Amino acid sequence: MEIVEGNSIYNKIRDRNDILYILLGGTTNVSTIPGISAAGASPELTKLTPVLDSEIILAGKCISYDVVPMTEEGIPTPSIITRGANEISGIDTMIIDSGFVQDPAIPFIKTGLGAARDGSKEKALPGYESALAYGSYLGALIDNKYKFIFIGESVPGGTTTAYTVLSSIGIKEMTSSSMKTSPDGLKEAYANKAFLRKARSENYSENISEFGDYMMAMALGISKSVKKSTLFYAGGTQMATVFYLDSVINNPVNRYVFTTGYIMKDKEKLMKTLVKSKIVYANMNFSGIDGLKYYDDGYVKEGTGFGAAFGISYLLDNNTEKIYSNIKRVYRSFLK
Repeated sequence: MEIVEGNSIYNKIRDRNDILYILLGGTTNVSTIPGISAAGASPELTKLTPVLDSEIILAGKCISYDVVPMTEEGIPTPSIITRGANEISGIDTMIIDSGFVQDPAIPFIKTGLGAARDGSKEKALPGYESALAYGSYLGALIDNKYKFIFIGESVPGGTTTAYTVLSSIGIKEMTSSSMKTSPDGLKEAYANKAFLRKARSENYSENISEFGDYMMAMALGISKSVKKSTLFYAGGTQMATVFYLDSVINNPVNRYVFTTGYIMKDKEKLMKTLVKSKIVYANMNFSGIDGLKYYDDGYVKEGTGFGAAFGISYLLDNNTEKIYSNIKRVYRSFLK
């Protein structure tokens, strides 16, 4: 089995100095709805997941809270994989506030947008235009400084906001889930409630501001200003949704989605509907790492761009043993 597959653009990734990894970390109040997200030990604690993911990716540990970053079932956050892979690749990393409820204790770019609201009760993104402006400003700063820009996300509840936005523009395909059995019924009920509050619009930006999350807006803003670099949306159905929205709203060039084999197995139809041939994905096998073996069983599937992080490390060093070994080391550091 090939480690990296899909669009041949990956053959151009050869120099770590050409690459920037960005994490858009943020929250949506949707994640606190019981049963919607598994990205935390409890619904309320999902709000802290992006903070801890940011600290793990940049510092290799949880700083704000002395916790083991795992679900109640013992399934670890994917930021452990991203950290382990990025250490091997040595690529530059940037953390951007896309709706933090609390500042992470690491260097990051602050926007102060705050959490996205529950779109079934009120407008989700009252600061939508501000988020676009922040993203556009940042995109202009980094464009052409790197050949390849990878945008990952940490937004618990984000597959529900993605599903709702897709539904609002007439795409009825279900998004993926961090759970083995996706809470499709809860997502559908949430979207229907949101559309009772606010009718769907023919204006895509209006639908995003009513039902989306700030990660979407920040990513669209960044893409609007990135003209010369190649941009990868590093993630699953959430980022494929952003890719699709970007293609309609901004009409950019040199855009791709870099995901995991887990997502392609789970949601290949939706991914190809949204992204067509602009997909790259990494195949991984974590059967030798206790907590991470759940990923092979259908849990998590994507998050914090770990498919791209793993794929980049492989493309630069062509040494899977080295990557798995370091991911295992990072994972075990949280068990001490």
